[in-house]
Amino acid sequence: MAKRFLHIGFSFVTEPELEELEKTFDKALDWYRYAPNCWVVWTSTSSQNWYSRLKKHLAEDDLVFICEIEIGKRSGWMPKKFWNFIKSHQESVQ
Repeated sequence: MAKRFLHIGFSFVTEPELEELEKTFDKALDWYRYAPNCWVVWTSTSSQNWYSRLKKHLAEDDLVFICEIEIGKRSGWMPKKFWNFIKSHQESVQ
């Protein structure tokens, strides 16, 4: 299966069990958390599979949005560490 970047964003009603959530993100090939509720994952797994993995961490009123990132079409200001994460995998998707 092709490797891709996915963006995973949450709106938590209650504070999540972060350690357990990160164990789920460790199933990715790599991941980067850039905000308290936002991750970018490098994965060969579909967004639907990620939803299945993550839904056990969601409370009834929590929200989650998962989408594939077309990394060649981007703009913004992020820390150098983030761009290093992207560049370390970018050659695989070009």
